[in-house]
Amino acid sequence: MKKDDYSRWFSDRLLRQNRLLIAAIAAMIGLGLVATLFEAGIFAVILHIGFIPGPWIRSFVAAFGILGVILFLTYLHLPKQLSDAEHDAELRGDVTTIRTAPTMTAVWTYALGSLETDQTWIERLMSMLALSQRLFCAAYFTWQRMIQLRAIDVYDCSAVLRLLYKKAERVEVSELEKELKLPNLVTTLRNVSLIDGVMFLTQKSVGLSLTNRLVDDMAEWTERQPKVSE
Repeated sequence: MKKDDYSRWFSDRLLRQNRLLIAAIAAMIGLGLVATLFEAGIFAVILHIGFIPGPWIRSFVAAFGILGVILFLTYLHLPKQLSDAEHDAELRGDVTTIRTAPTMTAVWTYALGSLETDQTWIERLMSMLALSQRLFCAAYFTWQRMIQLRAIDVYDCSAVLRLLYKKAERVEVSELEKELKLPNLVTTLRNVSLIDGVMFLTQKSVGLSLTNRLVDDMAEWTERQPKVSE
């Protein structure tokens, strides 16, 4: 493929990824609403029996108030829970910090709760009680991710993916800098980390590679084109 072909493929890929993010946001909000009604019902029963006798409406108002406070506290901790990973790479003789965004797998794990078996029953209970709030916060985070995807530089990011595709192996960050000479490699790599199928390999040094799924997607897209020039 020519450079323009890679850019067109990348633009098409971004559109499809954005559609998946929209579906993920809808799923998170839908699950969050169901979990909210379930949690509100449990809180309302507990409050009505033990603390707020009388009309049920008062118990439900208090229950939704508690859920709202938990949502606010969960939102305050969101930047720490789903923060960028930082890796040190040597570029031009200096140590530069490369930031990579959390994967959507990490976002879903945060939203649905950890599956670790060594959690205490108190930790599991607190995780269940904050389920709806985490789902809403994860939906907000995913929406922000979608905005970031729409603002990335298609040409610079497609240049990185083009080189990774041609090398068909791990490519060091220092090699990307030498071959591509991008104006802002750190920002471009942060944008590239938003793309599903791009792997950042950080053992000993920082390198990048493509998953087989993304490579196959590029090959299938090429086959569908009427004319392809290498």
